[in-house]
Amino acid sequence: MSAARHAKAIASLLAARRGGPLATADAADEPAGIDAAHDIQAAVAAELGLQIGGWKVGRWSADDPLFYAPVDATLIRSAPDTRQRSETRLRGLELEIAFRIDGPLPSPTAPDFLDRLAAVVTPMPAFEVVDARLADPKTASPLWRLADFQMNAGLILGEPLRKDGWKPEDFANPVVRLSADGKDVANGPARLNTNTPFGMLADLVRECRHCGGVQPGHVVTTGSFTGLNFFAAGATLRGEIQGMTPITMTFAS
Repeated sequence: MSAARHAKAIASLLAARRGGPLATADAADEPAGIDAAHDIQAAVAAELGLQIGGWKVGRWSADDPLFYAPVDATLIRSAPDTRQRSETRLRGLELEIAFRIDGPLPSPTAPDFLDRLAAVVTPMPAFEVVDARLADPKTASPLWRLADFQMNAGLILGEPLRKDGWKPEDFANPVVRLSADGKDVANGPARLNTNTPFGMLADLVRECRHCGGVQPGHVVTTGSFTGLNFFAAGATLRGEIQGMTPITMTFAS
């Protein structure tokens, strides 16, 4: 990716976040790969002085490299929550499992890394709010969407599980339900397209050195169980993940 294209992408996404025109995701200016998209994220975050409160992590398929995006700490709140019109233009939502980092992270090279990681994190149900600073996110390439923080617009967190109430292999294919104003949007067994939620967290901790990396106090959301859905203003959403307390939120009218 040329320096000029890189600078243009950063400038267009910054302008959109500052109330200017939405960014045009031209194919000719597409980030040259995941690393380039992450570099754009880092530059935008630095220019905004973003306070990072967490991460979203994923893969487009099981064989693809890991990607991730920082989450603005000011947009991470507890359920029940109401998102105002000014906070989300598109009103997208996904039901996921997130992990709160409760203590210092173990070294990824430790022989008991997974056990030690499990001991310092707490899972909880989460809604990821999805929005875009892109003019037409439906036609934008995956790399453009990744550069736009993978379209993240915050997290809504439910009740944490007890420390002794879960195992790392849990949540591989839980029964989930997502309803809008009492009508089902998704209801049945769910599965991530790449890994277990805890496995995605572990991969992020192993790999991410982006924007300072994962830190104690951060919350990491690990991928959608229900796919991405968009809702009308005024809709109230309820998410249920087997073994977890239901979570609710509303998009303001």
